[in-house]
Amino acid sequence: MTHNDVDQTPLPDAVRALHRGPEALPHRVGSSVVLRSIRPVEGHGPRVGFAVSGVVLRDDDEAIVVASISGSGKAARTGARGGPRGRNVLDSEWDGSYDLGVWDGETVVRVHRRGQCWSIWRFHDGHEWNLSWYGNLEAPWTRTAIGYDTQDWTLDVVAEGLPGTAGWTVGLKDEDELEWFTDQGVYSAEEAEGIREVGLALVDSLARGGEAADEDWGRWVPPRDLGPTPLPRGWRSLTESVRTGPLTE
Repeated sequence: MTHNDVDQTPLPDAVRALHRGPEALPHRVGSSVVLRSIRPVEGHGPRVGFAVSGVVLRDDDEAIVVASISGSGKAARTGARGGPRGRNVLDSEWDGSYDLGVWDGETVVRVHRRGQCWSIWRFHDGHEWNLSWYGNLEAPWTRTAIGYDTQDWTLDVVAEGLPGTAGWTVGLKDEDELEWFTDQGVYSAEEAEGIREVGLALVDSLARGGEAADEDWGRWVPPRDLGPTPLPRGWRSLTESVRTGPLTE
């Protein structure tokens, strides 16, 4: 599902509404950037919900690839939590603060084909890719002065194994959280159904090996000398989304 399909499907539109001007220019390979999930928060307006730093491995008209090395900076909203498994910050209880930390799992590489409503994540332990795959449903990425903005849509797709083998399994994840957010009014019923349609489209693609088998993951093995990166200055700001030249390394 591409940006052309987004125009025909009821989906949350906050990121596109936020970035009304021209998109920033591509970032150079090797640049330190931040990937942010943006959405409106009642009483606060559009805000960063989650942010993680990374290094650009590719950025052009076809795809963006970002590696977040273990130990890279991240930030998430703090506050009282609710919903299934108590993982989600309640908008009504948020005081505008963030919990600053580091990406403490295996190094993750995110591949986003321009215009698609997801990114594919794989995890690398420094020696090889593991067999867990992750499809993050989200708004098509928008380039900003300091990285890329998107909007996470709660529902995800997970896969395990090797594409094309008997052990390859694919399914949806966090359907209960999508239902809870819909009950909370974060998504309309129509938006939630649109998100489910995106999820099922990705499940079908992954099940056939399209999104996974078509990607040459050998190109995206993180270089051994690539270290963790901190969050850049201004990671909270949503006012400077356009720049006039490539970001330096």
